[in-house]
Amino acid sequence: MATALFAANLDEQVTAEELRALFAGHGEIVALESSVAQRTGEPVAVVEMASEKQATRALNALNGVELRGKRLYVSYLVPDLDKDVTPRQRKTIEEIAARLEETEEKPLRQIEAIVYLCGGQFAQALVEEALALDAQEGLMTSDGTQRRTKGGIFFYLARFRMSPEARRIVYNRKGKLPGRQYG
Repeated sequence: MATALFAANLDEQVTAEELRALFAGHGEIVALESSVAQRTGEPVAVVEMASEKQATRALNALNGVELRGKRLYVSYLVPDLDKDVTPRQRKTIEEIAARLEETEEKPLRQIEAIVYLCGGQFAQALVEEALALDAQEGLMTSDGTQRRTKGGIFFYLARFRMSPEARRIVYNRKGKLPGRQYG
């Protein structure tokens, strides 16, 4: 069974050959398609690996890797919603929430959804990038009236680095995973 990955935050000069070489180090590539994201106009790619194990290996190894000066983000194109949050993921969620100083229900649920849908390495790479931006000049809100919080930077970056399906769940559904009960 092949598994498709979504790669984002690509430099405009990255070639399909470069991506193929990078992902091939983690398994057999069945297909690779580069395109431009409609929302951002930035290059993205869908990489189909020969097996779920190979896709997971690539996802875990490549999140946060620098490629042509930009941090690569890899998530499943279509997330598997039939699994439970693992104890390891739960620990990652708690660590991220603490580092971002998030305590409110909705952001906590969204952090959980990002870790669940995109993986711990994806979320940890986002945290590192968000904290680095915060330590520099920060990031202003869309209307330019105030500086974003650490969590605000994290969620802003995440929006443009995950697959469209994961983004829909994290933002449109406010982190509520399909088939789960919420109080």
